[in-house]
Amino acid sequence: MKRISYFQPISLVLAWFLIVGCGDVTDQVNPSGITAANFYKSAFDADNAINACYDAFQNPYRYVIWGDGRADILASTDRSDNNQLQIVNGNVDANNTETTWTDMYNAIKRTNSVLKNVPGIQDAALASRKERILGEAYYLRALAYFYLVRTYDNVPLIAQPYESLSQDFYPVQATSTQVFSLVKADLDSAAKRLTDLPFSTTLENKGKATLGSVNATLADYYLWQKKYQEAADAALKVINGGGGYRLVAGDSYGTIFTAKNTVESIFEIQFNNAFLEKSDNGAKNTNSLVSQFLPLGGTGYTGGNWSFKPAPKLINAFSSGDKRISITFQNTGTSPAPYRDVNVSYTNKYQGTLANGNATRNSDNNMIIYRLADVILMRAEALNELGQLADAILLLNQIRVRAGLTNTTATTQADVRLAIEDERYRELAFEGKRYYDLKRTGRYAAVTGNTEPNWLRWPLNSVDLIYNPNLKQNSGY
Repeated sequence: MKRISYFQPISLVLAWFLIVGCGDVTDQVNPSGITAANFYKSAFDADNAINACYDAFQNPYRYVIWGDGRADILASTDRSDNNQLQIVNGNVDANNTETTWTDMYNAIKRTNSVLKNVPGIQDAALASRKERILGEAYYLRALAYFYLVRTYDNVPLIAQPYESLSQDFYPVQATSTQVFSLVKADLDSAAKRLTDLPFSTTLENKGKATLGSVNATLADYYLWQKKYQEAADAALKVINGGGGYRLVAGDSYGTIFTAKNTVESIFEIQFNNAFLEKSDNGAKNTNSLVSQFLPLGGTGYTGGNWSFKPAPKLINAFSSGDKRISITFQNTGTSPAPYRDVNVSYTNKYQGTLANGNATRNSDNNMIIYRLADVILMRAEALNELGQLADAILLLNQIRVRAGLTNTTATTQADVRLAIEDERYRELAFEGKRYYDLKRTGRYAAVTGNTEPNWLRWPLNSVDLIYNPNLKQNSGY
């Protein structure tokens, strides 16, 4: 995906204005600079702009840390730094680097620019895909705000690009209700403009916004709103829709994470380890989770930094015959080769490919945002809450049987509810779902033992508070 250098993170833009602070200087316009007015001219420009929106989402570490941190998925290692220890223990403070929201607001700024400026492009070559590009932008903005509102609750709601020095660079926070409302409106706008297979290649239909990804996110959104019939209906549109999604066979479960863009995938953030433009100083398009999860490498073999390991509770949650075990976690045992250390448990969903006689590990795993198993379990949850236990159990058993397990023994609504929760714990471990699931269902304290109510929202980063004096820190931080 092509990077476009004129898009900068909102926090950096704010910092620049704070440092300069002189009206005579900041009011000047660079006549050779790229602006919205002189950039958005052709179909090619529109394509570059929407691709830049996807580029802004390429920080999978954030999704997993926000979505699985502070819960019962991750455990610390002797290599965990202070930030990572906080993530594991739940007591995260405002100085933790993982609390920054710069990536998400960078994505929002880019999508805002597309939504405002692409409609005005008159290039006839754009006519056949203009509405699709707008649908992609609406979806990506909705996704960014969906992550933000679930993580922080109250966040600034910015729906226009910053293209003038007269705009308000210090927005106040909106309520979670207002943010959720924008998420819903944007998802509806995306649904009107996207189809099941809007692109000509599998990579694009898995790596870009489609009607399937919109409906998967709508199902998730409706569960948060406790609108269970709507959630069940949205999930069914994915399951029976034209995207052709199917569960990968149980014996091939690991390929979901190693093969990329399988038939089970609905939306994945794409990584390929390719060098980017020279202007990026040789930076690579890589997935940092590979390094964070894998152990140190042995002689002549590249490993990772082993910043986190699987929580013992998670390891013990799997039955011995579960086909998901080997890809979810591994242990180096007494003969650790090709890794360095003995008896190290590690996450195995993000392995990266090896090259140069195993001396080079490419951190190139995709990050799955939604896949069919997730949606099936969301529909099961919604149907169970609607009292349709038999149908919910059938869906739950699809996931269990695929994993090589027997059918669930749960029969009551309460038992089925917990069985679905437990299955999501095993099926979606390290995919950034657990913290959000427990927060959404009100089960966070009971399951994790973290009874501090303020831990149901993350703190605003201390640097973001400096950049914007109108922000109010979440309670308890």
